[in-house]
Amino acid sequence: MIAALRAAVGFLTRIPVGSAPFAGSALDRAGAWFPLVGALVGGVGLGVWWVADELAGPFVAAVAAVLATVIVTGALHEDGLADTADGLWGGATRERRLEIMRDSRLGTYGALALAGDLLLRVALVATAGSGSAAFADVARILLAGHVVGRAAPLVLAAWLPPARADGQGQRLGRLGAADTVVAAVTVLVVAVLTSGWWAPVVLAAAAVPVLGLRRAARRRIGGVTGDVLGAAVALTNLAVAIAVVALAQEDLL
Repeated sequence: MIAALRAAVGFLTRIPVGSAPFAGSALDRAGAWFPLVGALVGGVGLGVWWVADELAGPFVAAVAAVLATVIVTGALHEDGLADTADGLWGGATRERRLEIMRDSRLGTYGALALAGDLLLRVALVATAGSGSAAFADVARILLAGHVVGRAAPLVLAAWLPPARADGQGQRLGRLGAADTVVAAVTVLVVAVLTSGWWAPVVLAAAAVPVLGLRRAARRRIGGVTGDVLGAAVALTNLAVAIAVVALAQEDLL
Protein backbone atom coordinates (compact mmCIF):
# COMPACT_ATOMS: atom_id res chain seq x y z
CA MET A 1 0.00 0.00 0.00
CA ILE A 2 2.73 2.49 0.96
CA ALA A 3 4.71 1.68 -2.17
CA ALA A 4 1.65 2.22 -4.36
CA LEU A 5 0.86 5.53 -2.63
CA ARG A 6 4.44 6.74 -3.06
CA ALA A 7 4.34 5.68 -6.69
CA ALA A 8 1.11 7.64 -7.21
CA VAL A 9 2.58 10.79 -5.65
CA GLY A 10 5.82 10.44 -7.57
CA PHE A 11 4.06 9.73 -10.85
CA LEU A 12 1.45 12.49 -10.67
CA THR A 13 3.46 15.25 -9.00
CA ARG A 14 6.94 16.70 -8.72
CA ILE A 15 6.94 16.17 -4.97
CA PRO A 16 10.06 14.18 -4.05
CA VAL A 17 9.18 10.81 -2.57
CA GLY A 18 12.59 9.17 -2.56
CA SER A 19 13.22 6.02 -4.53
CA ALA A 20 9.58 5.20 -5.21
CA PRO A 21 9.20 2.08 -7.35
CA PHE A 22 7.80 3.28 -10.67
CA ALA A 23 7.90 -0.14 -12.25
CA GLY A 24 6.08 -3.35 -11.52
CA SER A 25 3.07 -3.84 -9.29
CA ALA A 26 3.50 -0.60 -7.32
CA LEU A 27 2.80 1.59 -10.34
CA ASP A 28 0.14 -0.82 -11.61
CA ARG A 29 -1.73 -0.34 -8.30
CA ALA A 30 -0.96 3.36 -7.93
CA GLY A 31 -4.27 4.29 -9.55
CA ALA A 32 -6.07 3.44 -6.33
CA TRP A 33 -4.46 6.51 -4.77
CA PHE A 34 -4.85 8.93 -7.69
CA PRO A 35 -7.90 10.68 -6.15
CA LEU A 36 -6.04 11.10 -2.85
CA VAL A 37 -3.12 12.66 -4.71
CA GLY A 38 -5.71 14.98 -6.27
CA ALA A 39 -6.62 16.13 -2.75
CA LEU A 40 -2.95 16.89 -2.13
CA VAL A 41 -2.70 18.92 -5.33
CA GLY A 42 -5.92 20.79 -4.54
CA GLY A 43 -4.60 21.49 -1.04
CA VAL A 44 -1.45 23.03 -2.49
CA GLY A 45 -3.55 25.28 -4.71
CA LEU A 46 -5.76 26.26 -1.77
CA GLY A 47 -2.78 27.20 0.38
CA VAL A 48 -1.30 29.33 -2.39
CA TRP A 49 -4.68 30.98 -2.96
CA TRP A 50 -4.95 31.92 0.73
CA VAL A 51 -1.52 33.57 0.80
CA ALA A 52 -1.94 35.34 -2.55
CA ASP A 53 -5.42 36.59 -1.64
CA GLU A 54 -4.04 38.17 1.53
CA LEU A 55 -1.25 39.85 -0.42
CA ALA A 56 -2.74 40.78 -3.78
CA GLY A 57 -6.48 40.13 -3.99
CA PRO A 58 -8.79 37.54 -5.58
CA PHE A 59 -7.74 37.66 -9.23
CA VAL A 60 -4.04 37.28 -8.53
CA ALA A 61 -4.92 34.57 -6.01
CA ALA A 62 -6.93 32.66 -8.63
CA VAL A 63 -4.06 32.80 -11.12
CA ALA A 64 -1.53 31.80 -8.47
CA ALA A 65 -3.66 28.89 -7.25
CA VAL A 66 -4.12 27.44 -10.73
CA LEU A 67 -0.44 27.90 -11.57
CA ALA A 68 0.53 26.22 -8.31
CA THR A 69 -1.48 23.12 -9.22
CA VAL A 70 0.13 23.07 -12.65
CA ILE A 71 3.63 23.45 -11.26
CA VAL A 72 3.25 20.82 -8.53
CA THR A 73 2.12 18.30 -11.16
CA GLY A 74 4.76 19.28 -13.70
CA ALA A 75 2.00 20.26 -16.16
CA LEU A 76 1.45 16.53 -16.68
CA HIS A 77 -2.26 16.71 -17.42
CA GLU A 78 -2.05 19.97 -19.35
CA ASP A 79 0.54 18.36 -21.62
CA GLY A 80 -1.81 15.42 -22.13
CA LEU A 81 -4.70 17.73 -22.95
CA ALA A 82 -2.68 19.65 -25.54
CA ASP A 83 -1.28 16.50 -27.17
CA THR A 84 -4.71 14.87 -27.25
CA ALA A 85 -6.31 17.89 -28.90
CA ASP A 86 -3.53 18.05 -31.50
CA GLY A 87 -3.56 14.31 -32.15
CA LEU A 88 -7.25 13.47 -32.21
CA TRP A 89 -8.15 16.40 -34.45
CA GLY A 90 -4.86 17.06 -36.27
CA GLY A 91 -4.32 13.77 -38.07
CA ALA A 92 -6.12 12.06 -40.93
CA THR A 93 -5.30 8.46 -39.95
CA ARG A 94 -4.95 6.52 -36.71
CA GLU A 95 -1.21 6.16 -37.18
CA ARG A 96 -0.76 9.86 -37.89
CA ARG A 97 -2.81 10.83 -34.84
CA LEU A 98 -0.71 8.66 -32.57
CA GLU A 99 2.44 10.09 -34.13
CA ILE A 100 1.27 13.65 -33.50
CA MET A 101 0.44 12.82 -29.89
CA ARG A 102 4.02 11.73 -29.32
CA ASP A 103 5.40 14.91 -30.91
CA SER A 104 6.51 17.37 -28.22
CA ARG A 105 5.67 20.39 -30.40
CA LEU A 106 2.48 22.31 -29.66
CA GLY A 107 -0.04 22.72 -32.45
CA THR A 108 -3.02 25.00 -32.94
CA TYR A 109 -5.60 22.64 -31.44
CA GLY A 110 -3.38 21.99 -28.45
CA ALA A 111 -2.71 25.67 -27.86
CA LEU A 112 -6.42 26.49 -27.95
CA ALA A 113 -7.30 23.64 -25.60
CA LEU A 114 -4.57 24.57 -23.14
CA ALA A 115 -5.39 28.28 -23.14
CA GLY A 116 -9.11 27.64 -22.77
CA ASP A 117 -8.60 25.20 -19.90
CA LEU A 118 -6.33 27.50 -17.91
CA LEU A 119 -8.41 30.63 -18.49
CA LEU A 120 -11.63 28.91 -17.46
CA ARG A 121 -10.05 27.44 -14.34
CA VAL A 122 -8.74 30.86 -13.28
CA ALA A 123 -12.13 32.46 -13.95
CA LEU A 124 -13.93 29.79 -11.92
CA VAL A 125 -11.69 30.21 -8.89
CA ALA A 126 -11.98 34.00 -9.18
CA THR A 127 -15.78 33.79 -8.85
CA ALA A 128 -15.33 32.85 -5.19
CA GLY A 129 -14.24 36.37 -4.34
CA SER A 130 -11.87 37.30 -1.55
CA GLY A 131 -11.35 36.85 2.17
CA SER A 132 -12.24 34.19 4.69
CA ALA A 133 -15.80 33.94 3.37
CA ALA A 134 -14.46 32.80 -0.01
CA PHE A 135 -12.10 30.19 1.43
CA ALA A 136 -14.75 27.46 1.63
CA ASP A 137 -15.86 28.05 -1.97
CA VAL A 138 -12.30 27.90 -3.27
CA ALA A 139 -11.74 24.72 -1.28
CA ARG A 140 -14.81 23.14 -2.88
CA ILE A 141 -13.72 24.12 -6.38
CA LEU A 142 -10.15 22.93 -6.04
CA LEU A 143 -10.68 19.80 -3.99
CA ALA A 144 -13.71 18.49 -5.87
CA GLY A 145 -12.13 19.19 -9.25
CA HIS A 146 -8.75 17.67 -8.54
CA VAL A 147 -10.02 14.63 -6.62
CA VAL A 148 -12.81 13.63 -8.99
CA GLY A 149 -10.62 14.50 -11.97
CA ARG A 150 -7.98 11.96 -10.89
CA ALA A 151 -10.58 9.18 -11.08
CA ALA A 152 -11.37 9.88 -14.74
CA PRO A 153 -8.32 8.06 -16.19
CA LEU A 154 -9.13 4.99 -14.08
CA VAL A 155 -12.57 4.80 -15.65
CA LEU A 156 -11.28 5.31 -19.19
CA ALA A 157 -8.48 2.79 -18.79
CA ALA A 158 -11.00 0.21 -17.58
CA TRP A 159 -13.37 0.90 -20.47
CA LEU A 160 -10.96 1.04 -23.41
CA PRO A 161 -7.95 -0.98 -24.49
CA PRO A 162 -4.56 0.74 -24.80
CA ALA A 163 -3.96 2.29 -28.22
CA ARG A 164 -0.29 1.34 -27.94
CA ALA A 165 1.34 -1.75 -26.52
CA ASP A 166 4.18 0.25 -24.96
CA GLY A 167 2.37 3.25 -23.47
CA GLN A 168 1.00 4.26 -20.08
CA GLY A 169 -2.52 3.58 -21.30
CA GLN A 170 -2.11 -0.11 -20.49
CA ARG A 171 -1.11 0.27 -16.82
CA LEU A 172 -4.18 1.65 -15.09
CA GLY A 173 -6.54 -0.96 -16.44
CA ARG A 174 -4.98 -3.51 -14.07
CA LEU A 175 -6.62 -2.22 -10.88
CA GLY A 176 -8.12 -4.94 -8.74
CA ALA A 177 -11.38 -4.82 -6.80
CA ALA A 178 -9.81 -3.54 -3.59
CA ASP A 179 -7.93 -0.76 -5.40
CA THR A 180 -11.09 0.26 -7.23
CA VAL A 181 -12.96 0.49 -3.93
CA VAL A 182 -10.24 2.73 -2.43
CA ALA A 183 -10.45 5.13 -5.37
CA ALA A 184 -14.26 5.13 -5.47
CA VAL A 185 -14.63 5.75 -1.74
CA THR A 186 -12.18 8.65 -1.87
CA VAL A 187 -14.12 10.24 -4.72
CA LEU A 188 -17.50 9.75 -3.04
CA VAL A 189 -16.34 11.11 0.31
CA VAL A 190 -14.85 14.25 -1.23
CA ALA A 191 -17.86 14.77 -3.49
CA VAL A 192 -20.21 14.62 -0.50
CA LEU A 193 -17.99 16.83 1.69
CA THR A 194 -17.73 19.50 -1.02
CA SER A 195 -21.21 19.30 -2.53
CA GLY A 196 -23.47 17.71 0.08
CA TRP A 197 -26.73 16.41 -1.32
CA TRP A 198 -25.72 17.78 -4.72
CA ALA A 199 -22.83 15.31 -5.06
CA PRO A 200 -24.72 13.30 -7.75
CA VAL A 201 -24.89 16.45 -9.89
CA VAL A 202 -21.13 16.96 -9.56
CA LEU A 203 -20.45 13.33 -10.44
CA ALA A 204 -22.80 13.57 -13.42
CA ALA A 205 -20.85 16.60 -14.64
CA ALA A 206 -17.66 14.55 -14.34
CA ALA A 207 -19.15 11.85 -16.55
CA VAL A 208 -19.65 14.22 -19.49
CA PRO A 209 -15.97 14.66 -20.52
CA VAL A 210 -15.22 11.02 -19.71
CA LEU A 211 -17.94 9.82 -22.06
CA GLY A 212 -16.91 12.31 -24.72
CA LEU A 213 -13.25 11.31 -24.58
CA ARG A 214 -14.16 7.62 -24.58
CA ARG A 215 -16.13 8.03 -27.80
CA ALA A 216 -13.49 10.19 -29.50
CA ALA A 217 -10.54 8.00 -28.48
CA ARG A 218 -12.27 4.78 -29.50
CA ARG A 219 -13.25 6.12 -32.91
CA ARG A 220 -10.06 7.97 -33.77
CA ILE A 221 -7.21 5.93 -32.27
CA GLY A 222 -8.86 2.71 -31.14
CA GLY A 223 -8.13 3.08 -27.43
CA VAL A 224 -6.44 5.21 -24.80
CA THR A 225 -2.95 6.59 -24.42
CA GLY A 226 -1.26 8.34 -21.52
CA ASP A 227 -2.08 11.65 -23.19
CA VAL A 228 -5.78 10.80 -23.39
CA LEU A 229 -5.76 9.85 -19.72
CA GLY A 230 -4.09 13.18 -18.88
CA ALA A 231 -6.70 15.02 -20.92
CA ALA A 232 -9.41 13.18 -18.99
CA VAL A 233 -8.00 14.53 -15.72
CA ALA A 234 -7.89 18.10 -17.03
CA LEU A 235 -11.35 18.12 -18.62
CA THR A 236 -13.05 16.34 -15.74
CA ASN A 237 -11.43 18.75 -13.28
CA LEU A 238 -12.84 21.62 -15.33
CA ALA A 239 -16.32 20.11 -15.64
CA VAL A 240 -16.53 19.45 -11.90
CA ALA A 241 -15.35 22.97 -11.09
CA ILE A 242 -18.03 24.42 -13.38
CA ALA A 243 -20.71 22.33 -11.64
CA VAL A 244 -19.53 23.36 -8.17
CA VAL A 245 -19.46 27.05 -9.10
CA ALA A 246 -22.91 26.83 -10.70
CA LEU A 247 -24.33 25.24 -7.54
CA ALA A 248 -22.64 27.87 -5.37
CA GLN A 249 -23.99 30.69 -7.53
CA GLU A 250 -27.50 29.35 -6.92
CA ASP A 251 -26.81 29.25 -3.15
CA LEU A 252 -27.22 25.48 -3.12
CA LEU A 253 -23.90 24.85 -1.38
